[in-house]
Amino acid sequence: SRSTSSRESIPAARQVDQALRPVLRGSDVPLILAAAEPIDSIYRSLNTYPRLAALGITGNPESIADADLVERARRVLDELNAAELREVRELYGQRGSQGRAAADVVDVARAATIGAVDTVLVDIDDVVPGQVDDETGAVTFADEDDAVAYGVVDEIARRVWLTGGRVLAVRRDEVPGGGPVAAILRYAP
Repeated sequence: SRSTSSRESIPAARQVDQALRPVLRGSDVPLILAAAEPIDSIYRSLNTYPRLAALGITGNPESIADADLVERARRVLDELNAAELREVRELYGQRGSQGRAAADVVDVARAATIGAVDTVLVDIDDVVPGQVDDETGAVTFADEDDAVAYGVVDEIARRVWLTGGRVLAVRRDEVPGGGPVAAILRYAP
């Protein structure tokens, strides 16, 4: 009967959760569940991993081709990324009205240097050649990359990451202001 199947599924779901704990400990990646009912609901009710995606892959994963599972997982990840980007852009707008957002490369470089950037969005296709001063964060632009001049946006991303900030690499049309970089600041300058 279905109730017997559900009762037998609870220990199995607990075992899966316990097996995943050491694998996912300290991680911040989303977990996408591929399961049919009642396992889907049972696992979700017992799951201890905070990043279990609300969207999952429905149906029996054993009857779905590997390539189809990969495609379905990519769609879930795409939706998760789109939702995160919408939230970040909304927060950028809110923080902008509080003086806690910046979209000018020079301003973002200075803020990144002093650890004031919480989240930075960078255009994955843009290269802004130049240098960022280690002490002041002042930017010196160059005509092209060379051994001395490097990608300013990449350096900004590195500094944000080193100070515990979040770095999101996106397409230019997803960067608030349409420039190569936009930042949500931890505090107003």
